[in-house]
Amino acid sequence: MRGLLKIIPILLLFGIFVYLMPERGFALADVDNVSYLPETFIPQNGTITTTAGYIYGYNLTTTEKTYRWVGLWGNISGSVQLRTATDTFYTWQVSTVTEGSVVYATTVNTGIDPTDFGFFNESFLNQADAACGYLTTVSDSITNTYTGVGDFDSPSRDTNVTTNRTAVGSWYDYVMRLDDTDFAIGSIDEIIWAGVVEPGQSAFNGELADYELMVPENEEAGDGEGTTTTYYLWVEIY
Repeated sequence: MRGLLKIIPILLLFGIFVYLMPERGFALADVDNVSYLPETFIPQNGTITTTAGYIYGYNLTTTEKTYRWVGLWGNISGSVQLRTATDTFYTWQVSTVTEGSVVYATTVNTGIDPTDFGFFNESFLNQADAACGYLTTVSDSITNTYTGVGDFDSPSRDTNVTTNRTAVGSWYDYVMRLDDTDFAIGSIDEIIWAGVVEPGQSAFNGELADYELMVPENEEAGDGEGTTTTYYLWVEIY
């Protein structure tokens, strides 16, 4: 299946984890939104009793929540149809999605064409951080998250695209650019996030799921907090 994916997307506000019920070529429907509130992090105190003249060694370990990412997870079902603009000729019901299907996330609502995806490298990762308002040096920047490299494939592509990826639980998430951004990424709109489906794996909370996908959302103090970002989600069924 080459060409523009015509699936009408879900509008997603951050903090919402979604179960997708896609139909190729039609609006996604029957969505059960399940939101997990972020943990409230309380600063961890370290105490030490001191005596003048002594020198103390003190190693500190802490955990802090991210202000730069959102997690999406869920299960996928739907159908593949032979139809005209108004009438259905035949339907293949997909209750258990096939391995190799893909969940895409983008801030652009006009559709995506997987044949137009291009590779990433260190320069593009740095540009993606800049587009999101992140310094590349922070621990949870895009540059420091998508540190792996792998071959991304989809039902729409004849060849793989070698690009950056990261392991999220049992899944691999990929980041790609549009081919018309050969020299620079100026906006998050030019970046595609893709999660390759592995059906029935254990998710972060122990439930079974088909995918987990991380997408950036800037809530840094003085920069992005309080401003939601809308992502449009497509599913490409294999």
